[in-house]
Amino acid sequence: MTRIATALGRQLAKPSGLGGRVVADAMRLVNRRPTRLAIAALDPRPGDAVLDLGCGAGDAIPALQGVVGAGCVTGLDHSDAMIAIASRRCPDAQFCVGRFDALPFADHRFDRILATNVAYFWHDPRAVLAELRRVTRPHGRVVLYVTEAAALARIGLDRSGTHRLFTATTFGQMLGPAARISVVDAGFGVRGLIGTIDG
Repeated sequence: MTRIATALGRQLAKPSGLGGRVVADAMRLVNRRPTRLAIAALDPRPGDAVLDLGCGAGDAIPALQGVVGAGCVTGLDHSDAMIAIASRRCPDAQFCVGRFDALPFADHRFDRILATNVAYFWHDPRAVLAELRRVTRPHGRVVLYVTEAAALARIGLDRSGTHRLFTATTFGQMLGPAARISVVDAGFGVRGLIGTIDG
């Protein structure tokens, strides 16, 4: 079980090859409701510049584009394979491969930042959060979604060595006192956590 969980965890962390494509298809189904909930919390507006951090295969991009209209939606991921899929699926969006702790964007570039199911993989959360603050405009908003620890532990990801697991308390501690933490029904009998940080 640990070997399977480790293999799954590695593909979730940085999808590649055939396994990455299979994982992307599965995650598209599982993450449909969490993505909708996170976008609702993000509350993007027409004309906003939005970053989808850890965009994966671009599942959130069409919904974001539908709201911001003439605004700009940018997807960033550290997986070349996922950016290739996202670019084909959403040719009107901007995409780039990059590190979460060294974002390739100017200061105060974005009004809204969405980060779903990526905080598990942050080796240095302080550095990533500092980068998010740097590239968010004054009065902007950052929304992060993670699946609660208990659900991920049921599939062995607590033993995979790839995922940092969160309870509402530990998620709030990582994000800091400015964050609001909500517990949500993510579907399939799973609870998720949404952290909202307003600038």
